[in-house]
Amino acid sequence: MLLLRISVTLFLFASFLLADVKIFATNAKETNNTLILKNPVIIYNNSIIQADKGFVTQKRKIVLNGHVFVLYKNKSLVSANSLTAYSSKNIDLNDVFFYDREMNGWIIADKSKTLESKIKFRKLHFSTCCVKKPDWFMKATSASYDRKEKNLKLYNIVLVINKIPVFYLPYLYLNFDKTRRSGLLRPYLGYSQNEGVLYSQPVYFVTSLNTDLEITPTIRTLRGKGIYSVFRFVDSPTSQGYIKAGVFKDKYKYYFKNNLANQKHFGFSFRYDRSKLFTDKDKLYMYLKYANDVDYFYLDAYNYHFNDTYLSDKLITSETNYIISEKSSLYGLYLKYFIDTTQINNDATWQILPQLNYHHYLSKNYGILNYMDFNIYNYYRKTGSNFVLSDILLPIALNYSLFNDYLKFKITESLNGGYGFYYEKNSLKSKYINLSTQIKFYNSLTKTSDNFIHIVSPSLIVNLKNYSKSDIYTELMSVSDIQNYISLNIFQILQIDSFKLTHTLNETYYLDLSKYADFENIFNIQYGYYTVDENNKYSFEKKELSYNNVKISYNKSPFLCFISHVYQKDVSQSYTVGLTYDVNKYKKVYAEYNFDLDNHYPKYWLTGVKFDNKCWHYNFSFKQSRIPVMEESGISFRKDNMVTLNVILKPIGGLNQTFVFKGKK
Repeated sequence: MLLLRISVTLFLFASFLLADVKIFATNAKETNNTLILKNPVIIYNNSIIQADKGFVTQKRKIVLNGHVFVLYKNKSLVSANSLTAYSSKNIDLNDVFFYDREMNGWIIADKSKTLESKIKFRKLHFSTCCVKKPDWFMKATSASYDRKEKNLKLYNIVLVINKIPVFYLPYLYLNFDKTRRSGLLRPYLGYSQNEGVLYSQPVYFVTSLNTDLEITPTIRTLRGKGIYSVFRFVDSPTSQGYIKAGVFKDKYKYYFKNNLANQKHFGFSFRYDRSKLFTDKDKLYMYLKYANDVDYFYLDAYNYHFNDTYLSDKLITSETNYIISEKSSLYGLYLKYFIDTTQINNDATWQILPQLNYHHYLSKNYGILNYMDFNIYNYYRKTGSNFVLSDILLPIALNYSLFNDYLKFKITESLNGGYGFYYEKNSLKSKYINLSTQIKFYNSLTKTSDNFIHIVSPSLIVNLKNYSKSDIYTELMSVSDIQNYISLNIFQILQIDSFKLTHTLNETYYLDLSKYADFENIFNIQYGYYTVDENNKYSFEKKELSYNNVKISYNKSPFLCFISHVYQKDVSQSYTVGLTYDVNKYKKVYAEYNFDLDNHYPKYWLTGVKFDNKCWHYNFSFKQSRIPVMEESGISFRKDNMVTLNVILKPIGGLNQTFVFKGKK
């Protein structure tokens, strides 16, 4: 077989590609100023093109047909039925398959046209799934991919999932460049029966190499609208921070109906972390917050799950911490500022400005273990007298080994004291001092063989109050009472072949009270595919269980199921059953049901399906909960329904939304 190499110096190539071009073919002949090639291979600009046949015309055009294959700089792979190249920067292809490493996806199109770094496609499918029977793909009338900017623009798109058209978009912009750039971020959607549809659209701005700005308008259709913004910055290799601010205004109808304290909710926060502020051994942490009420945090644009935990704590805490950590010691300066949103003003709210701390790390000298923690607090408020408090904790311990290390002995002497006073003259001084001794006998024993291992770690602790005195005249000082007690703990691990037991026993006897604490028994048993978890507390005084939590599980593919029972004396008693079934290695369905045995009604039930593979992830679930509601006539309830949709098209992004439908009482 003849192998020809045709040099770029031929007149047909003299002005065709202004680069070094090499063309190989198993056979070549010239007819009417056209060079006909068989099995041509073209190499230029780190690219390789192959085909079954082709020809080169005097008009500086290369035409290739049959199994055209293009490898571009080891980044892009293209196959087509035919290729027409007018220059190295102007190439047309028909029946195109295109894969690019940057977007980790493929495009199948009727036609494509390459103009320098941009490729335009007509009538195409795009996906990151496997080419054969993709789980999802986007069908578009046209698209443009920029190799240099690493972005894909799609026009007139229909998203198809499992062969079912899901929704239509007139335009979609996808950026595969991992470097920061300005533009729209993924929007956030949610639904609440009380507040309507939530929609937040973040707009991202790259303001400099080390800063960026995000502005997020947000709307809750039945409640109101607002805008939040965050400015992030990195001002040194060991620091970062952000400034966040926002405002949200309720509709008057919502404000009046819910009897809110404020119609407008506004606030800001500033967070800053920095190591090596002045020296290599110091660190600064600041988190400053202000808001006229806690609804400001609840209404944050990113709270599309309607998470109301923000509303449970009416106290807004700001803090600044500065520490210097030496080899054996730590020095700390801490400031805390509190805003009680239930008060008209915070003139009488206690602030800690500042707290000074000295901590000596645990050290061992001549067999003696010790550490120390010393604090000074300055409690400040605008109205009323202020208060200064100091406290100290100083334990000193000795460790011994007895009977050839079969028994270890540790004795600890602890000093805990505090002293405080108001700034007022002749005010009563508050103080306390506690001295205690703790004696501990302990060890850890291990026995092993080929298929057997047993580890047992018993410990016996005797705690004795030596001296205790306190004179407290302020609510700012609280002293825990030191108890005389004896505590026994046994922890063990037993493993024989496929059987494994982890077991803990705890019991404490209070000498002064002449009573036992609840006896705690915790164990975990694993045998084959079965697992039993048990945690119970038994009262010797009342001769009854005060708490019990048992869970039995079975885990053998494709099934994972469990049943659990939780009992709390005079509080609640319920059982829960759950089942997960692996449809295949990517997909699973699950369900869970919880029943209240005291009130004889289901507390909640949920079901869902989850899928995760290389190209996409989804999790659909539905949960119905019975929520207690306090009324004047007593406790009523309502049934809330919650739908969670989580769909991620990899690596593009997706949707993660929760819709809450509050039921009637």
